Amino acid sequence: MLPALLVVLAGIAAPAPAAAPVDELHSQLLALRRRSEGIRPGTPDARPVAAELARIGRGYLEKGDTGRAVELLEEAYGWDEENGLVLALLTLAYVRRSEFPFARFYLDLAEQRAPRAPAQAYQILGEIYYSLNRLEDAVLAWEHFQTLGGESPATLSRLSKVRQELALASGQRYLETEKFSFFWDPAIPAPVVESIANRLASAYREQSEFFATELPASQIVILYTGRSYFSLVSIPDWVSGVFDGKIRVSLDPDGGLTGELSAVLSHELAHSFIRHSSADRAPGWLHEGIAQWLEGKRIPVSEMRGEFRRHAPHSLGEMEGNLARRSDRAVARSNYVQSLAIVEYLFERHGGGAVACLVRGLGEGRTFAEALKVETGLTPDELFRSWKAWAEL
Repeated sequence: MLPALLVVLAGIAAPAPAAAPVDELHSQLLALRRRSEGIRPGTPDARPVAAELARIGRGYLEKGDTGRAVELLEEAYGWDEENGLVLALLTLAYVRRSEFPFARFYLDLAEQRAPRAPAQAYQILGEIYYSLNRLEDAVLAWEHFQTLGGESPATLSRLSKVRQELALASGQRYLETEKFSFFWDPAIPAPVVESIANRLASAYREQSEFFATELPASQIVILYTGRSYFSLVSIPDWVSGVFDGKIRVSLDPDGGLTGELSAVLSHELAHSFIRHSSADRAPGWLHEGIAQWLEGKRIPVSEMRGEFRRHAPHSLGEMEGNLARRSDRAVARSNYVQSLAIVEYLFERHGGGAVACLVRGLGEGRTFAEALKVETGLTPDELFRSWKAWAEL
């Protein structure tokens, strides 16, 4: 099954010129319609029409108008069914719409047409394969992208890292459950994996009820006995779990399902729900605050006061920047505490329903300020001031 990560793939196609404004795309489309009058689909003259429709459809995709993008890419496919780039872009467009049966259909077609596809199609296919944890296929696709002259530094860097990840994944076991796809190092005993699967299934039910949604596809979970992968992607040694579309956890194979491990699993699963429910538009501090809340952490007001006795709280904007500094443990800890503290205030004063609706509002296209105003009546600045007053900071 296609994993939840595919819902939020962003910018994975080959680096393209900046997308044209929507009104310019519309003008280009009208001009193309005039030029293509009298041309029949499936003929040699139709191929340039399909390519131009794909370019315009890609522009709409970059602008976030997936509905229009799908419409134009479907039309491009009608003009030229052998265009591998069109098929890869259609797969990506349907992925972004969370319409996975259609995405799977076009992915299968793209794989069939791949030998005749341009470099850009292989770049997109590599990302989709990687999201499916089909690492060998991802490496092959990106190697072919390189062979065909693809020069994206970001993609070639990822190719290097995925080659190393592929070596680390050698011998991993696999299990598919109703909501999850598990990959784990063979040193982890099967009973431990079973306990983890049961814990995640329980957390899934709780979080699905909270967010009033389900993840659109199977969530990939990768369990490691060491920190080789975490070192590969520069994850600090004090972090035992990470969500990058896949839930990745480093654990002691002989430790069983500890309370700490259970919390990490719930925390990373929460990131998946938040990303899906918000259409990947939730600010980082809100992500971390809600994820901590859903793993079971709470912070009394007295602890908030103690935390900020020596330094003033950061603004919401400052927190957003600081959360990226994971290598600085002190800075990261302070911002995680403050993220949880603000979410604690939202739950206390406005209720869990408002918090869930705030996240869903982002997914419906509202800005954070708009969604916050609808659910709490506050602006972001007022939220910050109200929280400080409530905590007597």
